[in-house]
Amino acid sequence: MSQKLFFSVLGLLLLGACESAESKQNDWLYQLQYAEPDAISNSEYETVVMDPTRDGSNATRYTNQEISSIQENGTKVLAYISIGEASAFKSYWSEEWGEEVDGTLEVSESAPDWLGRDPNPAWPESVKVRYWEEEWWRIIEEELNRIQEAGFDGVYLDLVDAFEYWGDEQTYQQELRLAGDPSNREDAAIRMMELVNRMAAYLRDTQADFEVFPQNAESILFFDDGEYLEAINGIGIEDTWFREDQAIDSEEIETRLSYIKQVQDADKQVLSVDYVRVDSPSQQDKERVEEYYLKCREQGFACFAAYMDRELDDFIPR
Repeated sequence: MSQKLFFSVLGLLLLGACESAESKQNDWLYQLQYAEPDAISNSEYETVVMDPTRDGSNATRYTNQEISSIQENGTKVLAYISIGEASAFKSYWSEEWGEEVDGTLEVSESAPDWLGRDPNPAWPESVKVRYWEEEWWRIIEEELNRIQEAGFDGVYLDLVDAFEYWGDEQTYQQELRLAGDPSNREDAAIRMMELVNRMAAYLRDTQADFEVFPQNAESILFFDDGEYLEAINGIGIEDTWFREDQAIDSEEIETRLSYIKQVQDADKQVLSVDYVRVDSPSQQDKERVEEYYLKCREQGFACFAAYMDRELDDFIPR
């Protein structure tokens, strides 16, 4: 092999290696536990989603100064908030409403009606809420005020898909059905969109450019008259191609992507997270992560390969 050809081949190999390494970089950061502003501020992420507190308590809220330090390099910081479930570890929770027993929340009979009674199997310290009730809005409103006071650029809304829970007749095998509950899936979806729209209007009344990102629940767009899509700035999506180490059925993927295309066609951002990363990865693990990035970037999404434990407690440098 000539010297010229050798260096040409070497250059191509190095270029391929650089492209492969670059393809492994996350585009955004999703960290809900142990987030440290100093580390994040040096990471050069364009978008960060983090809990507004360190452990759910008001005493550990991030300060305006800490959030500003992250934003100094142009990073957009979104505050995570669950709007479809209530959790016993949150500052708004009252001991009278119930307590955790062996890791599972047991809601008391005297708890307010807007609280569901059946714990989430995946997160047993949490229960669904009747999100259309004014009592829940007052809790949400107070949290939104604190988020804006801390200087966040927007909110990242989890459990928007709680509308599926209240819109499913099977739900009421566990929950006691109340007179004011949604009559069907469409009714539940409309009530959830009304909550998101109300939040967006409330936040932008004091900060016109405040951003709103729901997570998942993209099928709610089937019932949207256009107001919901107009109110949001983008969407976060989990488990699009993989559910941990299992590939997701192609039909399910295509159905979800058809809804997400509506968001993209409206020129709004898509933040994708698949939980595909492990410590000490095998070759198969590495290939799965690479496949996620390839498919994610083909769709034009911002991509985040998170750890399979779903704790979102790891800072992953960009």
